[in-house]
Amino acid sequence: MNLLYLGLLLFVTLLTTLYLASSKAIFAVSDWTFHAARVEEIYLNLKSGSFFTFIAARTFHNTGAASFLFYPCIFLYPWAFLRFILSPVNAFYAWYALVTFATATISYFSMKAYSKKSLASFIFSLVYTFAPYRLYLGEAVFGEYLAVTFLPLLFLGIYEVLWGDKKKWYLLAISGTLVAYAHILSVFLSLQFAVILFIIKLITSRGISKDRIKSLLLSAGVCVFLVLPVIVPFFTDFIGQGLFSAYPGIVYTMAMGPRNLLLNPFSAPQNSWNLSFMLMLTILTAWAFIKSRRNWIIYGLGLFACFLTTRYFPWKLAAGTPFEMVRCLSAIFPTLHFS
Repeated sequence: MNLLYLGLLLFVTLLTTLYLASSKAIFAVSDWTFHAARVEEIYLNLKSGSFFTFIAARTFHNTGAASFLFYPCIFLYPWAFLRFILSPVNAFYAWYALVTFATATISYFSMKAYSKKSLASFIFSLVYTFAPYRLYLGEAVFGEYLAVTFLPLLFLGIYEVLWGDKKKWYLLAISGTLVAYAHILSVFLSLQFAVILFIIKLITSRGISKDRIKSLLLSAGVCVFLVLPVIVPFFTDFIGQGLFSAYPGIVYTMAMGPRNLLLNPFSAPQNSWNLSFMLMLTILTAWAFIKSRRNWIIYGLGLFACFLTTRYFPWKLAAGTPFEMVRCLSAIFPTLHFS
């Protein structure tokens, strides 16, 4: 059954990519040009025989921008390698297909490990991978687009450490590392949800065993060790040099109002922040199928994540706190599992 479902996921991936590529153009918005310039710099360096890229000597208007030191780029290398055999546009869409199929595969097997149900895992993978918000990220925000690929594995790792097989702590370590090499902010966002899950574990289980604490610390330690190549330059050359990036604060316009929340999922999408139709359908119907306390907790967390995307959440109270960095957390839970 796994091969059948993976074959179907590959078919949908290729169908989606070919549809987008048929325009023979790229719909570039937001951060697209920033990441494309980074890929071009990597490609030019590879062409010159230099594998590693630290500064942008030939892109970014020849300014020598050192974004490669602070912003992970390892997952951009496949795109750069594809430039050697394909046109710039086709190289992008080939990379887009690779990331999409990787997302579909990881989400499928992550849900399969959790639910032990192939059909439910296939449906989850379809809804997760082809959610409107994730498709939007593929045109704009590549750091988050890549991080979303590994989030199902990350939350599976958290589940295994806190509730499942604690010997599978390595799933959390590996997935946390992959997310960090894709998008540092997603690590921060995921960590906040991990803290919430940890508190839920303490409440529902009336504590946590020493073995699970050891597994949690072991996974965190291994993860930190593996991401040192990202962390060290960030602290020494970015924070340490007092460089400035973005204004802190909360962008309230990104939060959805009543119309966006209730009506837009059932109409043509107007912007990238809409909840998907499948997510809204799950919110309205999943409660009728939930049979276990575990899935009630997941359902509740999904509702909370959706609530965070709206103007009903008192965001002004979060100003000046680490929580203000949370945005669009519904991307983490684009669908909810129920049995």
